[in-house]
Formats: sequence, structure tokens, C-alpha cells
Amino acid sequence: MTIQKRAFVPLTCFLLSRLGKKTGIYYIDSTALPVCDNHRIYRHKTFAGLAARGKTSRGWFFGFKLHLVFNHLNQIVACKLTPGHVHDT
Repeated sequence: MTIQKRAFVPLTCFLLSRLGKKTGIYYIDSTALPVCDNHRIYRHKTFAGLAARGKTSRGWFFGFKLHLVFNHLNQIVACKLTPGHVHDT
């Protein structure tokens, strides 16, 4: 976990420096980031209070959702990490 803590700030700075131009034409997509198997949800403690149960077209999961906004040049314009139960809209 300490490597993740040390890498968070540099990775965030890198991502923000690489964001694309705001052009007015955007595409939005999200993907599930499960943190454990469904049968281990009640024993999972690492992301307790942060992760949540969510549903995608592929089924139920426990974790987070990564929401990305792209411009028509396929550059990432914005991103957000939310609990799994947050709707895509």
C-alpha cells in the first residue's frame, strides 16, 4: 500500500498535464474497477466506506467506476473516480 500512496501524487500530476484540449465535441464512457470478488464483499476491509456495489452490463461488482470524457481527437479531457453505485449520467 505504501507504493500506491507514494505514486498517487506523481501519477495525478502526470495525468493532469496530459489532458487534451476542450473542443466542444465529447464522448463519455465509464468502466468498472472491482476491488474484490463478489463472494468476498462482506469480508473486504481495505476500501470499506469508499467502494460500493455497482452494476454494469456484465453484471454486479464491488469497487469503483472510472468515468472518462474524451474529445473527438481521442484525448482525455476529464476523469473522475467514483464508488461503484454512482450512475453514469
